[in-house]
Amino acid sequence: MNKFKNFKQVDRIKRFRGIFPTRLTKIRLDANERISEFDSNFITKFKKKIQSQHFTAYPEIEEIYDLLAKFNKVKRDNIMITAGSDIGIRHCFELFTQPKSKILTLNPTFGMYDVYSKIFKTNQIKIGYDKNLKLNFNKLIKSINSKTSLIMLANPNSPTGTIIPDKDIFKILKKAKSNKCYVVIDEAYFGFYKNSSIKFLKSFKNLIILRTFSKAIGMAGIRAGYIISNKKNIKRLYSLRPMYEISSISCLAIKEILKNYEIVNKYILETNKGKEFLIDKLQKLKLKSFKTYSNFILVDFKSKNLSLKIFNNLIKKGILTRKAPNIEACKNSLRFTLGPKKLMEILIKEIKKSI
Repeated sequence: MNKFKNFKQVDRIKRFRGIFPTRLTKIRLDANERISEFDSNFITKFKKKIQSQHFTAYPEIEEIYDLLAKFNKVKRDNIMITAGSDIGIRHCFELFTQPKSKILTLNPTFGMYDVYSKIFKTNQIKIGYDKNLKLNFNKLIKSINSKTSLIMLANPNSPTGTIIPDKDIFKILKKAKSNKCYVVIDEAYFGFYKNSSIKFLKSFKNLIILRTFSKAIGMAGIRAGYIISNKKNIKRLYSLRPMYEISSISCLAIKEILKNYEIVNKYILETNKGKEFLIDKLQKLKLKSFKTYSNFILVDFKSKNLSLKIFNNLIKKGILTRKAPNIEACKNSLRFTLGPKKLMEILIKEIKKSI
């Protein structure tokens, strides 16, 4: 029997193709990737390590489990590698929900939560923000009950850049535990935000943490991520994995970047300096930006007409950006990926021209 009932359900899911044949020739401030190139020495050394068996043999992933366990100071049976953190999200839906399960998410948040909610036919409850981008935390807590199966929280959240502090994460985990509900903390922007919910793993068996190599580590192209949780959860999630979690080239890239992690730390530092520079220049233009704990920033241009003008002018200059989420707090805003000062200088120069 067709699970989508003659495709009516899947036809309601809106997915959009890219509008450009390639983004690689442009300044990519639209997807929160690393926006400056890796050092040529790192790339050269990486290329030299590629061998025939990276193409001819199936991936050997066990060493990557050991490296990630050491990196995160957990045991290897606390980790499951995934093809990007979005596949980790899918596995959580597969394991912890069934049709009509009640799930809680933020609104707005990472788009794949909505997609998987529709695919797996869950009852999604969205918890929103006020005009100052303050989360309605009381509603979130009150919404957790015995009917709740899964809570999906991006922390920091995308596309708002906001966080849920530890004291509130603890309250969520505690109430979810008493209601036999699982909590997924999506730490895609870990690195830009130094805090992590790993500290709660021993106390809460209902906690699952997602990580990615796409953001602070800057390797969006290798499509790799991982899940951290207790041994029982990981064993169950591991049963849902594909034949091989990631490719041989992805394995090699992970090994090399973990051995040369100073590259990541340097990029985080450069991005934070770029953020400080951009915020200072925006303030001088009397433009408001929302506090962010990630590698992107929401900028309020005071009117939809001006934000649309800037959006279009930037595209003409080969600078890609993203329109802000359609909520009251961000109705006149654009979202920009942050990066090193030299790229932020280009951005602010073009914003000035449009204003």
